[in-house]
Amino acid sequence: MSDLTIHCCSILRSWSSSRLIFCRFFILLSILIWPAVTAYAAVQQATTITGYSINGLSGELEENVALYLVQLKGEVPSRQLQRYASAQVKASMRALGYYHSEVELSLDRSEGKAQVIANIIPGKATRIARLDYQFSGPGEDDQQLKAVLDSLPLQQGQVVHHGQYDSAKSAIDRQLLELGYFDAKWQQSKLAINRSQHSAEVVLHVQTGPRYDYGPINISSDTPASNYIYSLAHFKTGQPYRATKVSEFNLALSQTPYFSSVRVYADIPARTNGEVPIRVEVLHKPQDSFEVGGGYSTDLGPKARFKWSRPWITEDGHYLESNLNISKRQQDISFAYTVPVDDPNDDIWRFSLGYKLEDNVDTDIFSKTLTGLVQRQWKVGKDWIRTAFLRREYEEFRIGEQHQRTKMLLPGVSFARKQSKGGTTPFWGEQWLISTEVGTEHLASTTDIVRVQLQYAWLNTYWQRHMFFTRVNLGAIYVDDINDVPVSMRFFAGGDQSIRGYKYESISPERNGYNIGGKYLATGTLEYNYQFADNWRAALFVDAGTATNDFSESWSVGTGFGVRYLTPVGPIRIDHAWALSTPNNTTRLSITVGPEL
Repeated sequence: MSDLTIHCCSILRSWSSSRLIFCRFFILLSILIWPAVTAYAAVQQATTITGYSINGLSGELEENVALYLVQLKGEVPSRQLQRYASAQVKASMRALGYYHSEVELSLDRSEGKAQVIANIIPGKATRIARLDYQFSGPGEDDQQLKAVLDSLPLQQGQVVHHGQYDSAKSAIDRQLLELGYFDAKWQQSKLAINRSQHSAEVVLHVQTGPRYDYGPINISSDTPASNYIYSLAHFKTGQPYRATKVSEFNLALSQTPYFSSVRVYADIPARTNGEVPIRVEVLHKPQDSFEVGGGYSTDLGPKARFKWSRPWITEDGHYLESNLNISKRQQDISFAYTVPVDDPNDDIWRFSLGYKLEDNVDTDIFSKTLTGLVQRQWKVGKDWIRTAFLRREYEEFRIGEQHQRTKMLLPGVSFARKQSKGGTTPFWGEQWLISTEVGTEHLASTTDIVRVQLQYAWLNTYWQRHMFFTRVNLGAIYVDDINDVPVSMRFFAGGDQSIRGYKYESISPERNGYNIGGKYLATGTLEYNYQFADNWRAALFVDAGTATNDFSESWSVGTGFGVRYLTPVGPIRIDHAWALSTPNNTTRLSITVGPEL
């Protein structure tokens, strides 16, 4: 065997021996330190902070401190963490005006848990001794600008609150932008604390600069709707700027049938010579638009809705739309041709034709109605929409075994107003509808008739969680014989939107065991909602009323409870109601989708 071979074998034996020694050492080391590692991990897990307790505080102070302490959950206690937590707690106390608080943090490890105990003495509160507000420059005498000072949350003598100080500055900034002071600058803004005197001074000084006027309206692209765009701007070049007017202009354009996208804003970088131009960016809807929707109510069952519209037919902005609504008990289709006059939202002529089928198996009423309608609609007063109309109607209906046909020519007028805040889940709102229509045998009607109706609804929310809702519906028909009136014009009560606990349109005068409808209607609702979670409300309600010919019947009363689940398309309302005026106090489940107004 060569010397080279012997040398290689020696190296291999040496390497194998070293590897064996290393492996034995690693295994021995693992056996020795593993218990220590597991014990350390167990200690770490046992001492991880699981909660906290605050002593000595209440109300907003306690809530603010809790915002910091809750962040300690899951952390491992250490002196560094204790110093950090103590500093954060003191900072939270200073934010609410307590600059001399004493904070002691300890750790309670009882019951295998680690809980932070915060014992806090708030000390003497620091109060606002002086408020120094000042506007200088061209806007120093602007009463609209000064009015914001009366609404600021800061008051002399109150405990310092850093959040309210920031809110005061923001309120002044918003008012400056609202009124067009785009060059305004803060000369001085400070919250000066005198710790030894437990007092503070608030200084807010603003150099307003000039107030800008409205400049020209600049439309970003060519559009055949330019005349309507200009007509919907309720301001003129040269008038003092107000941001709310620009927002209203944006909303009005969005409500027209012409645009799929609208953006209106003050072009502040382009301001010059004391004027700020208003820029309008619009995107037109396609030539043919289609919409599909749906819903559900206990009265009508599942509902489907199909809409087709052609938003720009002529150079003057005429538009056409068709609606098809299908449910278990009702089906209707309509076509409407609209001619704008000045305002395509509220100043229009409309010509429509519609056909409706209704089959109420509960009351054994079936009807078919063909309607032609001419409307002239325009805005009057403050947000009231007045509509003068002429309606031609042919109706064939059956109540039980009785078949009848009617024809009516009905001129009339209505006034409507709807105001709300909160979109599809309003927290405040009010709605009015007042209408009257007349017909006579001497002018193409089956009978002489006068029909009037008033509908009112109101809701408001208090303390963020408590909502109150009320609704009233009153109506009267002046006619010799109710049997000569088309069934679609008669009054019925009962159902999801009337008196809950009773079937849809099941309350009315009867003849031969069938509901035939009445001359008069009076119903009302009182409802209370409590929001117990982000998207959930609980409800209590009572409904009452009647549909009658002479008010000789007792009023029907329904009461119950429900829940509301808030969605982007409005609340889903589920109610369980008792019909208190029935012999057995029967109950009924009611489900509806959509806002109260």
